[in-house]
Amino acid sequence: MFSISNYLAPGPIAAEFIRDSTSTVPFIMGPVGSGKTNAAIFKLLRHTALLPPTKNGTIVARGTVVRTDYRTLYKTTLATWHQWFPADYAMGNFVGGADRPATHELKFTTPRGRRIDLTVQFQALGDKRIEDVLRGWEGTWAWMNEVDLLAQSALEFLQQRVPRYPRLSDLAHGGELVPLVIGDLNPPGDPDHWIVKDFMDAPKTGYKLYQQPSGMSPDAENVANLPTHYYQRLSETMEPWNVQRFVHGKVGYDRSGLPVYPEFDARYNISATPLKPIAGQNIYIGLDAALHPAAVIGQRAPDLQLRILEELYADRIGPTRFGEMLASVLEQRYRECPVGYVFYDPSADYGADKEGGEQSWIDIVRKAIGVPCIPAPSNEIALRVEGVRNLIVMPITGDKRALVVDPGRCPMLIKGFMSHYRYKLNPDGNLVNPGTPKPDKTNFFSNVHDANQYLCLGLLGRAGTIASAAKGFRPGQATALGRSNGVIRSEFMV
Repeated sequence: MFSISNYLAPGPIAAEFIRDSTSTVPFIMGPVGSGKTNAAIFKLLRHTALLPPTKNGTIVARGTVVRTDYRTLYKTTLATWHQWFPADYAMGNFVGGADRPATHELKFTTPRGRRIDLTVQFQALGDKRIEDVLRGWEGTWAWMNEVDLLAQSALEFLQQRVPRYPRLSDLAHGGELVPLVIGDLNPPGDPDHWIVKDFMDAPKTGYKLYQQPSGMSPDAENVANLPTHYYQRLSETMEPWNVQRFVHGKVGYDRSGLPVYPEFDARYNISATPLKPIAGQNIYIGLDAALHPAAVIGQRAPDLQLRILEELYADRIGPTRFGEMLASVLEQRYRECPVGYVFYDPSADYGADKEGGEQSWIDIVRKAIGVPCIPAPSNEIALRVEGVRNLIVMPITGDKRALVVDPGRCPMLIKGFMSHYRYKLNPDGNLVNPGTPKPDKTNFFSNVHDANQYLCLGLLGRAGTIASAAKGFRPGQATALGRSNGVIRSEFMV
């Protein structure tokens, strides 16, 4: 006989998530294979079993399960659901099919003798808004499956729709319903994700995030139900940024799509500790003149490593205010570091009537900061990108690379490197102009990356960028020799 009592929680965190009866929006987050989906199912079953009965003594409930698309809904979520409530369950009625909603009506009795009449609707949003999919729906609880892939507005909508069934007038005397919207997820691929903000950084009232341990931890959950050495094999085959999320269960970066710098590796190109300016050593600045101007400040270490110390980004301000902001940063943090050069987009020289006494964008900024500003060797996008890429992969000694970024003062630059600075794609997912692809300029990450490109290209020079690109630097092919001449020497097999 089928029985829902044959379930053992995959670990203490999942068990605590299931038993939580005070949080109105509890989410469970963990690595792949950690038993989150099953835990969510039994969280809802426990909540349903504790509801007040209706006047005829039966607990009546209606729930909805929301996911992004029907293919994964049927392949994963419903497959797990049917392990406990088979489609042919004698006391149930399942209606549904591929690419359309499903409904499972169930009648069962709990081990403690409570009679339950439960209706669960399974929905996928696709390209529709949740308001369109669930318009007029009223329920007892809701489950956001793989919630990191859903919009924050979906949670807000569902909170308005529960608990509105059954009606209070149908409950036994003194009965009261408690709102519940749950979610399960792998860690988001963006540190700015709404779940990070609302559940981790500053949890809202009633919100609770249960974080399962790393799959490599001695406390890993659900390992008894996984193949032997499951997480070890994943760690050996996945890219490092995916290991961070799907094995260790930590928030990371989603690098799907076409990031401009897939070679960027957080292990080597993001400093483990904050970078401090080297007193007496020149600093160099890259500028992007735009509606959203940006600056990147870097410094060459004695071993030739380019250390990106800080980014400056401003939203919709003119050159005067931006120049003042940059001058203030230089005065406060880099007083002991002379400014070598400021490299900028050559087009910033244009757009002003010089004969009529007008000043260009760069003229105004140059006056504000009071240091030499010279145009970068080119504003050709392919050359600029290649200049940065060369430094990303160029080794110095051991695991040290020619470009490293401060972990705290360059948030937009790092997010762009990891995922947000991407090539433009067509609606079908293919590159726009595949012969000469261009990064997407519609997001703000492009501004700081343009500034960084002018800095790198200015320091390398046009010829230096082309020469190093031709050599195709890869780890182990080059080393920096000596501190006096600054020459990169390479050994090549021809």
